Amino acid sequence: MLPNTSVTRKETKDEKAGLFSRFSKSESAAATAILAIVLLGFAFTVISVVKLGYVPEWKNDAEHDNTYKIWDGMEGVKVRIDILSSLMESGNYSPNSVSSTVPFNIGGGEVLVFEPSKSNGGLELNTERCVMTIKPYVINQTEDPYPYIFECGGISCSSGNRQYPNQIFRYENGALILADGKSSIMKQSPVFTIEVNETKNGNYTVTIRAVELLGEPKSVSSNSIIPLRITGWKATPIHDSNNASIKTLDLKIATKYPDAWFVYLNETAQDKGLEYGRDYTIRLYPSSVCFSFLSNDNKTLERLYVSEAIISAEIIPFRYQNVMKLDKWYCFETVSGTNVDLSKLRDYDLNSNLAQDTGKLSGYSSNNSFTHNLKDNPLYSTFEFSSFTEFEFQPSSATILMIYRPKFNSDSSYVTFAGKALDPTLTGSNNGNDWYLYKQTISAASINDPSDLDFYLKIGAENGRKIDIDYLAVYLSST
Repeated sequence: MLPNTSVTRKETKDEKAGLFSRFSKSESAAATAILAIVLLGFAFTVISVVKLGYVPEWKNDAEHDNTYKIWDGMEGVKVRIDILSSLMESGNYSPNSVSSTVPFNIGGGEVLVFEPSKSNGGLELNTERCVMTIKPYVINQTEDPYPYIFECGGISCSSGNRQYPNQIFRYENGALILADGKSSIMKQSPVFTIEVNETKNGNYTVTIRAVELLGEPKSVSSNSIIPLRITGWKATPIHDSNNASIKTLDLKIATKYPDAWFVYLNETAQDKGLEYGRDYTIRLYPSSVCFSFLSNDNKTLERLYVSEAIISAEIIPFRYQNVMKLDKWYCFETVSGTNVDLSKLRDYDLNSNLAQDTGKLSGYSSNNSFTHNLKDNPLYSTFEFSSFTEFEFQPSSATILMIYRPKFNSDSSYVTFAGKALDPTLTGSNNGNDWYLYKQTISAASINDPSDLDFYLKIGAENGRKIDIDYLAVYLSST
């Protein structure tokens, strides 16, 4: 019987090395996983610290910078309107309208990577009413004149900030106002001056320029660039007292920002040595401010000069700023030849029926028409579009429409539209009381772009006769 023996197998060096290698790899993989978790946690911690501790401040600075960009746009609006108004008042101005476009970057305030979203700013045109009423009372005048009333309109732009305090910038009647929803302050002044006559102590001259903004009420909310087109039409003197002393001047401005106007008017009067309660009064109301110049033994309003600048403004979506669309009326932008006031050809009596055929308009009323005197002065005018470069869709037909009041007998009229001669007959009686509609539709097969939509109107001279034109527009259709 063999003795009880046990056999123990020794591991080779290679086997020991393999086991150690597998253990090392497993340990290394675990260590890598742990390290990745630690690094990921550290990264999240760093990002959280940055977002909570630094991003709000960066966002605040970014929106602050964007607010100044919006302010620059509003300053650009005021500068352009001031320049156009001054040129028109000086007479160094073409009878054709001149346009200028201000790009508004009303969205911004993004912080790259951490907070890339932009705030939505708002741009509004004529959505808030601003009305200025001026009433002078002339000494020794038996009847006080009717007040001068100006529907000024205005442009408002809000920053839409999320972090930095939201602010509202407002242009109205030549003034640039900064508001925060509770109070307002005038940052740039309108044309309202009080000057002392250096040769006649105590005699004053007040100069006021009213700025009336034409344009349909419209508001846009965006975080991109929105162009605003400014067009100067005319500037005319409204009142000049011609050294006829005025016993009282009442000025009222109805506005959403009366506190800004109150401070400005009050400081302007005091800066010129006028004493409150004796030489002038001023009252602040929730939606208006009233200022009165009081002539007395020491202070006299020697002269009052009032003028009005007519400016049109239009918000143009960037992608459509040069595109003319279908099923919409477009008023002409330029005119050559006879001096025609295009600003008076852009509106009509909304109670009238423009869908009717050519003929008399029943019950039509107008307070803003253009009048041309035909005495030794024929009417030769070509109306065109200058800012549009293409059609959104190719039209199949184009319609020219004119609302007019004939005060002449002559048959020497001649009309063309898009190069095609039309029926030249301007029907109607010549009693000067009735308004008529002239409407002609042509095929647009040969009309390639908006520059082809020119309208030529000729009416021969005739002594003692006139023509009034209230509305002139083009309509494109796909049918």
